[in-house]
Amino acid sequence: MRSKGRAKSKRHRRDPDPLARRVGAHIREMRLEREFSFDAFVEECGLGRGYVSELERGLVVPSLTTLAKVARVLDVTVADLVVGSSPRETLFTETRGLPQSAIARLIADAQRGR
Repeated sequence: MRSKGRAKSKRHRRDPDPLARRVGAHIREMRLEREFSFDAFVEECGLGRGYVSELERGLVVPSLTTLAKVARVLDVTVADLVVGSSPRETLFTETRGLPQSAIARLIADAQRGR
């Protein structure tokens, strides 16, 4: 017997998975920021329309391969797709574009502060 919140497979759900919902919303936000239409995004990713729709709504838990395809199209890393809003994740987001020398200084400062 199937569990109440699940559809036909382990990856497709009737009710959004909280983490998948957050990742999907982030993917949709990034897609819209880059002015990708839904259909253009689907075409570039090589994924099905229904799958991408479910992905953006958190109704599917994407595989690492799927996240890599989406990241490539959005020109980001897989980590960028799944990063949340904890202090550590915010630090990651804020330092993403810094040169290595600036990151090395931040690490050294953090180590001195321990």
